[in-house]
Amino acid sequence: MPDKPEKTLDHRGRSVDAEMATCATPEQVYEAWANPEKISQWFTDRAEGQAEPGATLTWIFDKFNHRIPYQVVAAEPGKRFAVGCAPPPGRPAGLLEVTIERQGGATIVRLVNSGFLDGAEWDEEFQGIDSGWRIALATLKHYLENYYGKPRSSFLAMRPAVFTYEKLLPFHRTAQGLAEWLTTGGGFRAAGDTLRLPLRGGGIVSGQVLELTRTETLLSWMEIQGVLALKAFNMGQQKLVAVHGCGWGLSSARAQEIEQQMERALESLSQALAASS
Repeated sequence: MPDKPEKTLDHRGRSVDAEMATCATPEQVYEAWANPEKISQWFTDRAEGQAEPGATLTWIFDKFNHRIPYQVVAAEPGKRFAVGCAPPPGRPAGLLEVTIERQGGATIVRLVNSGFLDGAEWDEEFQGIDSGWRIALATLKHYLENYYGKPRSSFLAMRPAVFTYEKLLPFHRTAQGLAEWLTTGGGFRAAGDTLRLPLRGGGIVSGQVLELTRTETLLSWMEIQGVLALKAFNMGQQKLVAVHGCGWGLSSARAQEIEQQMERALESLSQALAASS
């Protein structure tokens, strides 16, 4: 059983604090974060570098053309992984810490991401980060318990849209709303629900609701051995609706087909949102 990390890290500013439990081992959880090959199987598109204190790890998100270098702060196999980044002017230093502990037959994974600003003007940004990490942890759990060590192919479709989150969520979660743009029937209500969603343009999403947040919905997708996330976020001054997902063992050609299907679906969603405003 791994011991708890001994050194306390210095978190500053506002922080996201999220937790999940998995039947995976502490060593598998650690590898999923610290091994560049493994983290690209559930989170980043690619990663470069080594998980050694003082070294640099770079997380690469190809579809956003982002390369984010992090300094490794802690790398304790089976216990803790932490990285930091230089802050923009006027912000505290950013720090991401993942601690891993075995408790009562389960592995508890706690994530703390700090360095965010307080104040109502920063609430939407912070809530988006909080939602993103909760979706990421649910994806990690699904990967660890079903597809650990398997490569994946991803898809991402995005489109500008005018919306409030209160008006958007019914389009993500109710049978009536989903039928406006994505499905020909089916809906769900809560995390843990089973689902069967026939898709416009062909295909079926069957599986389980893995996570619901204020802005995002994560579903398992049995037919592609993967996940499907219905998302919305700000990019600068622009609001975007998006569909993101992946399949472990999914071919790149099939992932491209799904991406094109979702792009057409988002066009319908954008029109439905405009009509409802």
